[in-house]
Amino acid sequence: MNRYIPGLMVLLACLPALAAAQSRPATFDYEDADKRFDRLLAFPSVQGKLTVNLNCFSQVQANGKMDETGCYMKDQFDSPFAAAVAKAAKKGRMSPAIIDGKPRRVFLQFRVHFATDGEKQKIELFLNPGYEENVEAYGEDHIAGQRAFAKKEPWMKICPQRAQYNVWARAYLGEDGKADSVSIVHANGIMPTARCQDAIRETIIASQYAPAYADGVPVPSSYVEIFGN
Repeated sequence: MNRYIPGLMVLLACLPALAAAQSRPATFDYEDADKRFDRLLAFPSVQGKLTVNLNCFSQVQANGKMDETGCYMKDQFDSPFAAAVAKAAKKGRMSPAIIDGKPRRVFLQFRVHFATDGEKQKIELFLNPGYEENVEAYGEDHIAGQRAFAKKEPWMKICPQRAQYNVWARAYLGEDGKADSVSIVHANGIMPTARCQDAIRETIIASQYAPAYADGVPVPSSYVEIFGN
């Protein structure tokens, strides 16, 4: 029987690569150039020299449509830039995520960098939320892991519906698209119950993911997502 073990070891070593081959993240490379989100995103009408960095999010559907798109704003100065992102997303499309060989609806986190100097305007897009640990490991241009939505997620049934709360869930996400070691950090509002926190952990662990990518290769990463209402 020993003669079969080397072949078995090779197969086991290849399993993460085989799983990754069945998955790919959502990207801006939509097939119809006229409908691409990054092509539709326009610089708002503002004057003077400025730099604005926005952390944004969207639910990218299996057909590439962008829903529930928004950006976190530091102050009202960010408002026209966040509005420009939302406007482009209403008509914009993305190349959808593929998980286990099928298009899936995923939670996308991305950054938009607006800069102007006189008449020169520049927009840069990054398919990651800029989480420091991942940027240090893989650079600004890596693609962050993307979580697929389930029809019924545990946290939606158990966590508060009316009381305002926000928590950050952080997990280790392997290159095989499996999440583990979830921690919860309170952001604002009320601190949800232990039962709610456990439901968020269960959601993270049970979800499917397109893993993070760096230089076209799936890589392990820290996955971070905000939960709240």
